[in-house]
Amino acid sequence: MVTFAQLRHASFESLDKAGDTWNGVAGRTEQIAGQVRSGVLHPLTGASPGSLAPGGGRTWTGTAADEATREIGLLSDELTAFHYEALAVTAALRRAGSAFAQARQNLLRAVGDAEALGATVATDGTVTLPPLPPEDRNDPDAIAYQRRKWDELQQYVEAMGKAVSAATAADAAAAAALRALDPAEVDPATRPDAVAHAGGDLVRAAGMPSDPKALRTWWGALDPAVRAGLLAADGERLLAAGVLGPVEYEWHAPDAGAGDYAQRPPGAGDYANGAAAEALLVGGGNLVGYTDAARHLQHFLTATGEPLAVEVDRMLDDDPDFRLRVAQQISDHQAQWRQLALDAFERSGGAPVAVPVEAVAHRNIDASAQRNWFLAIGSHPYATSGVVTARPGPDGRPVVSVQYQVNVWDRYNWDPGKSTPIAFTNIKDSDLAELHRTGLAREFDLTGRSTPVTVALPGTPSSPPGGGTGQDGARDAERSNPGRETR
Repeated sequence: MVTFAQLRHASFESLDKAGDTWNGVAGRTEQIAGQVRSGVLHPLTGASPGSLAPGGGRTWTGTAADEATREIGLLSDELTAFHYEALAVTAALRRAGSAFAQARQNLLRAVGDAEALGATVATDGTVTLPPLPPEDRNDPDAIAYQRRKWDELQQYVEAMGKAVSAATAADAAAAAALRALDPAEVDPATRPDAVAHAGGDLVRAAGMPSDPKALRTWWGALDPAVRAGLLAADGERLLAAGVLGPVEYEWHAPDAGAGDYAQRPPGAGDYANGAAAEALLVGGGNLVGYTDAARHLQHFLTATGEPLAVEVDRMLDDDPDFRLRVAQQISDHQAQWRQLALDAFERSGGAPVAVPVEAVAHRNIDASAQRNWFLAIGSHPYATSGVVTARPGPDGRPVVSVQYQVNVWDRYNWDPGKSTPIAFTNIKDSDLAELHRTGLAREFDLTGRSTPVTVALPGTPSSPPGGGTGQDGARDAERSNPGRETR
């Protein structure tokens, strides 16, 4: 258990150094594993060009060759498993260090606030106020003031207790994560799933939160080498959770829209406008054929107010301007992103690293060229975000790539004072806004993300997302697919 005195006077320099050391061990191990795979194992199997065999063929075959391949494969797996285990130690130490530092900061802030009230904070955390001087002991105002100070002081005493408890919990979590690392369980010679098990150790040690907002903070604060290890060990789950989304940018609705929901009862005219809006969706209605415009209006008229996922892949497929804007974002930022990865790679001692990146912009959809999406969204912010990764190549030099997705946000509302002609309908923006104000419809958030794409840096993607002409389009690019939509 962490004590008040320990936390108050703690220094985490040695913990930081231990994390750096284990990070270096992990990086060096991965380098050696890569050299074994590219310089020995692949040439033996003929899987790739190398110094011992031409690509596509084996120069050494037979029982001895098969046994050598098996043993070297086990060695490669053992090095990879140890890489994950060393990263798990790094992750546990980094996680504990961050929690300890935050707890100590909270403790010192509470101590300072208490002392500012004139209190004394003892070594064991006991807090006292000096007694009133004799001349004030019968003064009602002085007594009342002393009580108010004591009452205020209790919140600082509580904050001190929470800080010590948080440090104790972090200490226990780090100890549990480190105790769970068992070298016998990650020996490929005795456990075929040793590499996967070691990757699981890393995932558990890193402690991924389930809350989306906490996930953003957690992902952004990770050590770059730990982040790269997590993507290698559990990338599918991480991508599905949304780690490629922006870490810094957070979208908020730009205005209040039509105001409060259901602020007045509907009248006959409102019911008529609601029926007219419904008529746009059916039969020969003006939105028939405009799939997304109709879908979004229908959701508005259901009046649930629940967020709706927008299909960003289809937006990119449909809109060449949008694809070009995304490609331009990558082109504009690729030198900066590449340098971020190279700097992190150097600091890691040559270990694989992954650094979050993002570029945010706003666009107005062309009403004539993209009528469906104009009526569905109109204008919206978007962000190209993900991770830029540097990994050692066969020669040890870093190979840099970026894995990104395109994020879209919008608030579906109809603002009084604006007009959006829909063929020959007479219903106006203000009429639809009143449906929200009367409870016959309800504004909602639109969010979505594209399928992730990985491209090498430097250089722009040869086929921006959604840029193909066939059914698969640019999905022929290297992609992982955790799900096309998000809410």
